[in-house]
Amino acid sequence: MTDDLMHTALQVADPDWSSCFCVDPAALARTRRDFLARRADTDVRILSAHFPTPTAGQILRDGAGLRFKFEGG
Repeated sequence: MTDDLMHTALQVADPDWSSCFCVDPAALARTRRDFLARRADTDVRILSAHFPTPTAGQILRDGAGLRFKFEGG
């Protein structure tokens, strides 16, 4: 579960983007980049309370970046 680590799947592709709710955007961006890098191209199922249905999916490498693949998508 990502809790408030990511508010939108767009943050997988752009982990430096923060919402207005981030108290320390720089620290959260570092944490988000680390979280994404460790889980990219693994079998880890990511669940986010903030993503639209289906909320589950995987982090995949996409060229030089990352993307979120929703389950069933």
